Order: sequence, then C-alpha cells, then structure tokens
Amino acid sequence: PPLFPVQSDMQSWEEQSQGAIYTVEYACSAIKNMTDSTVYFKSIDSLLKHAIALKDQLNSAQGK
Repeated sequence: PPLFPVQSDMQSWEEQSQGAIYTVEYACSAIKNMTDSTVYFKSIDSLLKHAIALKDQLNSAQGK
C-alpha cells in the first residue's frame, strides 16, 4: 500500500505543475499581446496629435 500515497502525491504535484505552467503561459501571452499592441497605440497617439495640430491651424486661420 505505500505506493498509493506516493502515486497520489505525484499525480497531485503533476496537476499543480500543469496548472502553474498554464498560468505562466497565459500571462506571457497576455504580456506579448500588450507589447504587440503598443504599435497601434503609438499610431493612434500620432493620429490624435496630428488631428489636434490641424484643428489648431484651422482655429488660428479662422481667427485671422
């Protein structure tokens, strides 16, 4: 009978390890997605700055 507790402990350890690996992989995937999205946020930031500059130009042209 001493094999059963060892097998149970090993199975429990394996399940916990697989859960931890899944969690780490999920976290890494989320971080990679956020990192990849910075390109889009920089593009949006650039477009907004450009739109604000154009709006300022229009406002100053109308004020003249």
